[in-house]
Amino acid sequence: MLDVKTKITLAAVILCSGWISLTGHVGMGNSAHAAELPQIVVVGDQMGAERRSIADYVELGLANNPLISEAHFKVVAARHRIPQQQSLPDPMVNTNTFLSPVQTAAGEQRFALGVSQKLTNSKRRRTKAAIAAAEVATAEADLQRLQLDVAEKIRIACFQLLFVQKAAEITGEDIESLRQISAIIQTQYEVKQSVTQQDVLNVETEISRVQNQLTVLRQKEKSYSARLARLVRLPPHVDVEITDSLTPLTTQYSLPELTERAIQFRPELSGQLASIRRDRHKICLANLQKNPDFTVGLNWISTSSSGLSPVANGEDAVLLGIGFNLPIHRRKIAAAIGEAKATTLASSSRYDSLQDQVGEEVFDLIARAESSQATLEMMQQDIIPNASRTLELSIEEYVNGDIKYVQLIDNWRALLRYRIAEAQMIADGNQIAASLARSVGGFMP
Repeated sequence: MLDVKTKITLAAVILCSGWISLTGHVGMGNSAHAAELPQIVVVGDQMGAERRSIADYVELGLANNPLISEAHFKVVAARHRIPQQQSLPDPMVNTNTFLSPVQTAAGEQRFALGVSQKLTNSKRRRTKAAIAAAEVATAEADLQRLQLDVAEKIRIACFQLLFVQKAAEITGEDIESLRQISAIIQTQYEVKQSVTQQDVLNVETEISRVQNQLTVLRQKEKSYSARLARLVRLPPHVDVEITDSLTPLTTQYSLPELTERAIQFRPELSGQLASIRRDRHKICLANLQKNPDFTVGLNWISTSSSGLSPVANGEDAVLLGIGFNLPIHRRKIAAAIGEAKATTLASSSRYDSLQDQVGEEVFDLIARAESSQATLEMMQQDIIPNASRTLELSIEEYVNGDIKYVQLIDNWRALLRYRIAEAQMIADGNQIAASLARSVGGFMP
């Protein structure tokens, strides 16, 4: 028997051991669970950021896009149809059991076994395989079209995000310049008393208004960042950052060269050419309906030596059969040929229409790009320098009392608008280039 003190000591040891075991079990459970969950990098109160170039984001989006994966597997499926069309049909095996035995001179017949093979026209099989190959080319063109569309959307989203970030940066800089103007006005009010308190309050109100605009721009930045993350299939909590900067394009576009390239490499056109090839093969296939298909069969009949015949010898019977269809319904064949020809003409007309659309699209994008470049050049060389100089003179004249507060703030607002408009033009020019890259089949001008 254990005394009371010993019992208490043992109970304490057991309780301590159980608590250690319980805490250890919980800790291991949490560690194992954490290993199964994706790790999120948290810095302070912000989620982890993804820093990549525009080209890297395009590559990531192309690799993760589910529509592109779907189109890829459709291409794979279409390729598997080619060997199916080249193959002969499966041979047929048939058996017959005579419920009432057939009495022959050789003996009694109770069972028959036959094997047959349909020999379809080899040229017809090759034509069907060519049709399937053309459908593969059409599926590949659709895959390329999706890839170009996704790449364009990602590039445009990147330049939209870069513009909003640049606009926020410009607005932040102009708030600092507005604070300098506010300091000048405050000095004029306190020292020289050449302005009223209304000017002091108005400039503070203007600072608050511009700060509100900056808040709106920051919100837009988050929205565009989330849109880019969705396009490249990153988690929505990840802040995407672009290592490239918003720089103007100085590319000189050649309309004949880009139009020729678009006609040569645009997926919609190459896919339509594949459709024309398919329809032409269908004309050939319809003409081949005039040629018959043959079926060769071999039959074996089991013969026993018993039976009614006095000369029964039990020799089995072997039969060789050849059959073929008779393509005598000429009106049906002629209708199939007419249908295939009409479909080919429709596909050719569709190709001509697409070619015109591509040419018009390339021309319009080049015109917009050239117009954007010319406007941007004017903005950078004339408008912004003049607006900046005007603001400097306005500050001097305001200090001297030559102009009113309204004129000073109007000049400041004009410079802010011009600088943001410059960033917008640069972003628009890059977005036009992204659309032009899709229009000409992937070449980034």
